[in-house]
Amino acid sequence: MFQKFKLKISILILFFFFSVFLSLSVGVSQFSFQSFLSASNQEIILQLRLPRILLGALVGIALSVSGAAFQALLRNPLADPFILGVSGGAALGSVLAVGLHLPFIWVSLFAFGAALLSMLLIYSLAQTKGRLNPHTLLLVGVLFNTTTFALILFINALVSMEDLHRIWFLMVGSLEAIEYSRLALVAFLVFLGLGIIFYDASSLNLLTLGEENASLLGVEVERVRTRVFFAASLMVGAIVSVSGLIGFVGLAVPHIVRLWLGADHRLLIPSTAVFGASFLVLSDFIARIAFSGENFQTQLPVGVLTALIGAPLFFYLLRHETRG
Repeated sequence: MFQKFKLKISILILFFFFSVFLSLSVGVSQFSFQSFLSASNQEIILQLRLPRILLGALVGIALSVSGAAFQALLRNPLADPFILGVSGGAALGSVLAVGLHLPFIWVSLFAFGAALLSMLLIYSLAQTKGRLNPHTLLLVGVLFNTTTFALILFINALVSMEDLHRIWFLMVGSLEAIEYSRLALVAFLVFLGLGIIFYDASSLNLLTLGEENASLLGVEVERVRTRVFFAASLMVGAIVSVSGLIGFVGLAVPHIVRLWLGADHRLLIPSTAVFGASFLVLSDFIARIAFSGENFQTQLPVGVLTALIGAPLFFYLLRHETRG
C-alpha cells in the first residue's frame, strides 16, 4: 500500500512542477527553454509570475485541505469553507479591515478572527438538541453567506473608490501578485494549519466512524475538533485576506483525490495539498491566458473558473446525497 502511495504522490508532485513550469513560461510574454532564466526575463518571472504562482499554490493547499478536514469532521461530503460560510465570514472581516484602512497584518487578523467566529456561530446554529444535522448545516451556511454578502454590500456603499476596487478583487477572487513579505506571512500561517491537521489525520479517520465510536477508540473528540476547526479557520482567514473568495476548490479537490487514493486521511491530507496547489496554479494559468488575445486583452478572475468547475460537482453530490 505504501509503495503505491509513493508512486501516486510522486506523480502528483511531478504534475505540480509541470503546472509551475507552464505558468512560468507561457503568458503574454512567452519564453523558450533557453531564454527562461535570461537576465531580460528575470523581472517578469521573479516579480510577476513567481509570486502569483506561489500564492496560487498556497491558496490551493489551504482551501483543499480545509475542505477535506471539514468533510471528515462533519461527515458531510458537501462541506467546504465556501459553502459553509467560513470564507464569506473571512471576506467580511477583510472588507471591514479594508474599510477601516488598517494595515495588511490587521486585514489577516480580521479575516482569521471572522473565519473562526463564523465557523463557531454556524456550528452552534446548526445543532438541534446537541446533534448536528448535515442538511441543516448547509442551510445555515447558505443563509450565513447571504447575510455576510449583504453586510459587505453595506460597507461597499460607505467606502471610497480606491477601497471599492480592493473590495471588488476580494469578492471575485484573484491571484494578483503580492510582495514576498506578505507571501511569507501567508505561507507561515497556511503551513502551520496544514501541520496541525496532518497531526490529527489518524483521529480524522476515526471521526468518520462517528463521534461515539471515535471516543470509544480513544480519540479526544472535543480537543481534535477544536484544533482542526482552529487550523482550518487559520488557513482560510490567511488566504482570503490576500486572494478573496475562491469557491468550490475545497469541495472538488478532496473528492477527486479520494477517488484516486482512498479515504485514509494520513495519505489524503498531503496528497490533497499537492493536488490542490497544482489545481489552482493550473486554473489561474487558464484564467490568465484564456482571454488575453487581441480580441479581449483581459484576464478572467480565477474564482470565476473554479466556480464553473465546482458548481456542477456540487449539484451532482447534492443529488447523490438526497437520493442516498
